[in-house]
Amino acid sequence: MVLDEGKKIIKQYVDEGLLPGAVFACVTKDGCEKDFYGYKALLPEKEVLTLDTVYDLASLSKVVSTAPLILKLIEEGRISIETKVSSVLEDFPFEDITVKDLMSHTSGIAADDKNYKKCKNGEELWDFMMKEVEWPCRRKERVIYSCFGFIILGKIIEHYKKDIPSYFDEVIAGPLGAVNMFYRPEDRGRQKDCAPTEVTEARGIIQGEVHDGKAHILEGRAGNAGVFSDLDGLVRFTQMILNDGVYEGKKILERSSVALLKEPYTEGMNETRTIGGWFYGDRSQSCGSQISERSLYHTGFTGTSLYIDLERGCGIVLLANAIHPSREHKMAEIRRLFHDEVLRKIDELKKQE
Repeated sequence: MVLDEGKKIIKQYVDEGLLPGAVFACVTKDGCEKDFYGYKALLPEKEVLTLDTVYDLASLSKVVSTAPLILKLIEEGRISIETKVSSVLEDFPFEDITVKDLMSHTSGIAADDKNYKKCKNGEELWDFMMKEVEWPCRRKERVIYSCFGFIILGKIIEHYKKDIPSYFDEVIAGPLGAVNMFYRPEDRGRQKDCAPTEVTEARGIIQGEVHDGKAHILEGRAGNAGVFSDLDGLVRFTQMILNDGVYEGKKILERSSVALLKEPYTEGMNETRTIGGWFYGDRSQSCGSQISERSLYHTGFTGTSLYIDLERGCGIVLLANAIHPSREHKMAEIRRLFHDEVLRKIDELKKQE
């Protein structure tokens, strides 16, 4: 089986107490292999993991929700990739920044500013972003991975649609049939189905509500984080990308939209990203040393990741609550070892065909 050696890696770290547990899959255009090992929760008591455990995807939300939703707005003719943000959001003071700049992390906005924590609600956070967050470089000068940039994209989505969660249900999760892929588990009474994340003094055991601080201020309706999903939801999404926007005969995205996600946009800069924010063929990242030159990769702070190999025609989903109960973890190391083992096995099996 493709996942056998990768599972040994997960088992080692779980058994050593360095990871609560994980669910994982190797995905092809029309099939997948799934497995899991470990625990859903360690506190307040150990709880056994299952394949349908729901995880906080954290920044994977950027590539499975925000970027596709922006592409859907483009398909609907609401905006274009070159639309200036200031033409949509009247209180956006930077006239030259485009949708494409934000989607590729080349707008120049700062990576982070911890002073956001003083904000009490979405209005205060937006005012803080517009007036206090620095823009350390000019647009298209270099890649700066920024949650702020994707929060602005989320604001664009909200300008045209009721809110991000309902639009995501309508055009992504619903058509995919991903019943366990959604925002705000508390609205569905699904908190207990979720793997808990960090234990903090301020929030206690965080379970079934978004972990990310900025998205938490935005009540889980944010462009940078907020999606929760089980393994099946990410498998379906991966198959849709591998099939150029189609899932089981249903067109989720136009082929031209998916093509934007699959091509490098920032070549020659400090990082190679696609429009949509994916790393492109970057072996310096935690996806390991065996990746293809044509590949997409993104992670989430909570311990989630998605790798899509455009040469091998497969994807690898790895979902873990690595920051439970604390942020002391070795997830980057685990990801490298896991991906290397799975990709080696795929290549070995292909040679035997």
